[in-house]
Amino acid sequence: MNTPFTTKHFTGLALSAQRQIFSTGFSAPDGRQPAPDFGPTATRVHWLFKVKPQTSESPGAAPGEFKHQASNLKLYCLFLMLLLAGSTTAQPSGSNSDFRLRGYMKAMPGLHLDQDFGDPSFHHSFHNRLNFRWDITSDVDLRIEGRNRLLYHELYDELPGIEEIFDQDEALLDLSWLWLSDGGWIGHSEVDRLYLSWRRSSWRVRAGRQRVNWGINLVSNPNDLFNTYSFFDFDYPERPGTDALRVQHYISRLSSIEVAVSPARDNRDMVAAAKFAHNLRGYDIQALGGYFRDRVALGGGWAGHIGGAGFKGEVTWFHDIDEQQGVDPSNVVAAVGLDYMFANGTFAVAELLYNGGHNRAGEDVFLVTEPMRADDILFSEYAITLNADHSFSPILQGGMAVMVLPDIEAVFMMPQFSYSVARDLDFEFVAQIFAGGDDTILEEASHGFFGSLRYSF
Repeated sequence: MNTPFTTKHFTGLALSAQRQIFSTGFSAPDGRQPAPDFGPTATRVHWLFKVKPQTSESPGAAPGEFKHQASNLKLYCLFLMLLLAGSTTAQPSGSNSDFRLRGYMKAMPGLHLDQDFGDPSFHHSFHNRLNFRWDITSDVDLRIEGRNRLLYHELYDELPGIEEIFDQDEALLDLSWLWLSDGGWIGHSEVDRLYLSWRRSSWRVRAGRQRVNWGINLVSNPNDLFNTYSFFDFDYPERPGTDALRVQHYISRLSSIEVAVSPARDNRDMVAAAKFAHNLRGYDIQALGGYFRDRVALGGGWAGHIGGAGFKGEVTWFHDIDEQQGVDPSNVVAAVGLDYMFANGTFAVAELLYNGGHNRAGEDVFLVTEPMRADDILFSEYAITLNADHSFSPILQGGMAVMVLPDIEAVFMMPQFSYSVARDLDFEFVAQIFAGGDDTILEEASHGFFGSLRYSF
């Protein structure tokens, strides 16, 4: 969740939600039921956050109620101690120290406007990233990485269950910690990397929270079964991880095989798959298959060149193990793209997505800045994305991304530029603008304008 919300609209894209969220009976904003009323300052609120429906088997917490486990607190104490220990020995990147601590601090104010570019609202966020590495031996290393965020918006104090919205971690281990909820202030920390890795000759083994990145494309990744990411979450370049055991073996200079298992609290949500990769006549190709959240998944992808342009694509077929009545048991998600570096230094990307799993079973609880599932990777069936980045000088870069969603008649635009103020100090401006989407979840989406100052260490 990279942004808060306006006083009348949540920032970014509007969300749909299942029934019984916060016991309001609120369903997707498709005309079936009205949105909940949170008072005069939030007359038509659309959810920015992904939340779990409350049921008798898993009752939701009352507003303001915190559910921190002692094990979580101990883990964070250990995390902080390791970071402190690393900071005492942290050396410049060229040193041979066994301990390394890197990270950044970022302040990011934001301005939000409604669909008519009126009704301004403001928020502010402070973001601290810490990346710790310990080279235990020449073959074994430990990584612990996470982020701490302090957010403010006046509407935080008016939303029921705001603590539950932030303090949730759906992975096997709960490594999310809400340490402040006071008025409009929210303080949140999470560990998104916590793994031990071993390497020897042609073998690589990694266990713990990590990224298992099987995607090839630059925007949409149907092959990324373990941890997809959201194209709209510009404030999270590290991208989320998953709790997994991953084993890689390099058969030859051109071929490798990889097996990964990501357990879950409910076995129906686990992912276990294998991938074979090979270079054939200048093309990197891969084939994969396995178990994906109670579905069979088979797919593949490629990366090569046509003339001077990069040519990439990936496709995955999913099929239900336990078929649901009235739901098509199979669907395909595919994406293909071209990228090209022009002589003037502009790097351009064009990508087409077919999301055959869109709203397959009427499951409409999602967050635009949160990653969706590989078998339903976007909130529309089709997407055409154009992106261009250009370096005007060694210290000034700019770019523009445009995503067209033809089936819901909507357009998303994201201009941005960054400027290096000093060696370790960078300024960035990003805007997110939405148009169209009448009678869809985008109808009440607000526009966001963000400026950030980031210090890296």
